[in-house]
Amino acid sequence: MSTDLWGTELTASETALLGAYDSLRALLVSDDLAPCAASGVRAALAHLGVVVTDLGLRYEHLLDDGV
Repeated sequence: MSTDLWGTELTASETALLGAYDSLRALLVSDDLAPCAASGVRAALAHLGVVVTDLGLRYEHLLDDGV
C-alpha cells in the first residue's frame, strides 16, 4: 500500500508505522506466543491501531481480534 485511505502518498514515517502495525497483527495471530507476550502484543497493537486509524492508513475493528 503506497497511499492512505484518501489517496495521498505515504511518507517514510507512515510506511514504517504501517509496517510495525502489520508486524504486530501477524504476531497476534501466531499460535506460539506465550500468554504474557500475547498480552503485550495486544496492548501495543491497541495503541498503534489508534495512530494508524487517526492517520487514515488503515481502518479495522481490532475488537474483532480481541484487542
